[in-house]
Amino acid sequence: MTRRSHIPTTVRATLMLVAGAMTVAPAAAAPLPVDLTPFLGVRGGANLEASTPGVPPAEAGPSVSFGLGVEVFVRPDAWFEAFIDHQTLSFTSTPSAFGTSRFDFAVDYLHFGGGYEPPEGRVRPFVTAAVGLTRYGASAGELRNTLGASGSLGGGIKVPIGKRLALRFEVRGYATIADAALSVTCGSGCFIEFAGNGWYQLAARGGVSIRL
Repeated sequence: MTRRSHIPTTVRATLMLVAGAMTVAPAAAAPLPVDLTPFLGVRGGANLEASTPGVPPAEAGPSVSFGLGVEVFVRPDAWFEAFIDHQTLSFTSTPSAFGTSRFDFAVDYLHFGGGYEPPEGRVRPFVTAAVGLTRYGASAGELRNTLGASGSLGGGIKVPIGKRLALRFEVRGYATIADAALSVTCGSGCFIEFAGNGWYQLAARGGVSIRL
């Protein structure tokens, strides 16, 4: 009798272990989620100074920016990310100093970093940090030192709107390490250079994250 009572218990325990393994295996083998986020936003403007003393700087106000980000999750509350962000600034300037009354100046960021968000809650705040490159370009002429090292810090919220979709809103600050040699040559006698030793911008953007 004793031997018979042990057999069903052993069988039940074995079946429970197998069932547990079958439940855990798919979860362990599940691929890490990847989010693709197209976004649209507004980034701050800037002032550029002419090499001629006493000339008012060329000025540009905030303008629209747009880009694309990819997030690869390494755990439910953290991810690696990469993004590109493009903006065109429209400057108004003094023709006698700059050779033109208006010119465009593109500022592009390519950054790599990571982020963190609490894994619970309907609305999820998050923070991110990234480093990478800033690229400059001007429609009115040639640009020296078109690349600079840069970094960014950001934060915002994610709001799920479906199983694979979420609204994403964030504010991000950018800082580019560059010196006065970062300049635009926009024609004969036209030479534009940065007023300081760096380039700083603040941006607000929103997008829809699509889980692949």
